[in-house]
Amino acid sequence: MSSFVYLLEMVVQTLEGIINEPIGIYTTEQECNKWLNEAQKTFDDNVVFNVLPIELDKKPPILDISKSLTDKGIAFQLIELYNKDVFEQMVEPDGTFCYQLKGKYKSALEKIISKRFDELK
Repeated sequence: MSSFVYLLEMVVQTLEGIINEPIGIYTTEQECNKWLNEAQKTFDDNVVFNVLPIELDKKPPILDISKSLTDKGIAFQLIELYNKDVFEQMVEPDGTFCYQLKGKYKSALEKIISKRFDELK
C-alpha cells in the first residue's frame, strides 16, 4: 500500500470569501480522479476542485515552506532596519557580533511592544 492518500477538495467562492471543503479521501489517484470527474459534472464553474496528494504520518510540507519564508522575511526586515541605521553592530568580548537598538528608537519600540502585550491580555 502507498504511503499517500489523495484528498478531493471543493473550493467555492462566496460573497464572504472562499470556502474549502474536503469531500473525499482515496487510497489511489485513479479512484480520486473518478470522483473528481463526477463532482465536476455536478457543480457549475463557480466551484473548483483540487486533488491533494498527502503523505501519511509525515510532516506537512507547508510547515517547511512557511518556516523558510518566515525566516527570510525576518532576516530581510532586520537588514532593512540595519540599513536605516536603527541598530548598531557591537562586538562582544568573545569576538561574536550582536546588534543593539539605538537609543533614539528604544522608547518607540517599547511603546509598540507594550501595546502588543496589552492586546494579548
